[in-house]
Amino acid sequence: MDNLEGQVALVTGGSRGIGAAVANGFAERGAQVIVLHSSSPDEAREVVDKLPGSGHRHVQASVTDSQALGEVRDGVLAQEGRLNFLINNAGWSTVIAHNDLDGLADETFDRILAINVSGVFRCCRAFGPIIKSSPGGGAIINISSNAARTGMGSNIAYCASKAAVESMTQTLARVFCPEVRVLAVAPGMTLTPLARMWGEEELNKRARLNAMKRHATPEEVAGVVVAAAADFTFATGNVLLTDGGRWLF
Repeated sequence: MDNLEGQVALVTGGSRGIGAAVANGFAERGAQVIVLHSSSPDEAREVVDKLPGSGHRHVQASVTDSQALGEVRDGVLAQEGRLNFLINNAGWSTVIAHNDLDGLADETFDRILAINVSGVFRCCRAFGPIIKSSPGGGAIINISSNAARTGMGSNIAYCASKAAVESMTQTLARVFCPEVRVLAVAPGMTLTPLARMWGEEELNKRARLNAMKRHATPEEVAGVVVAAAADFTFATGNVLLTDGGRWLF
């Protein structure tokens, strides 16, 4: 599948960071890209305008809003008539020390799970059947994190949310097979706007913890995501750890 011309990819959280890089990666291989964002139309428009090729567009909807996702689904069926790839990249977190249990407010915990876990499920429920019925099928790629297995992330709820995403990847792989492959990509620290909330000193400290002694770029993670979706044609239910060898230490 070197040439993805005629294929359609929908990227949630596609207006910045890894999502924007993934959108560009699919477009570079000839796919038509739909960038889904929740509240950043200007950034989404800028991403779409810079994508190579034509036919790309952006659409606004929250991954926590099933009705809005249903409307997006109907729009995809009406406008593109097919969907081959869903990249569940939308997510949210904030830095709260793990030993600060009172600092992790109920509202924060619930918001993280709503976006990072329920949002993934709602998108799979909305768009998975379209992929399943599209000619040639396709793939769903969920963006996880090495925090799912290290327990070291921006906060306890974030780690738990990514572990849930990996479990759901396995169950959904059974649900959608054989037409749709479902995989997860689990990056380590990646130099996105979200990562900058750690501060430069902490970023440098954490870079020394992996084998590569640096953090990934969004483009490096996007390369794994696009390859998983387009090229790993006999893999499903797997988690692709992309953390620079952090697990070795």
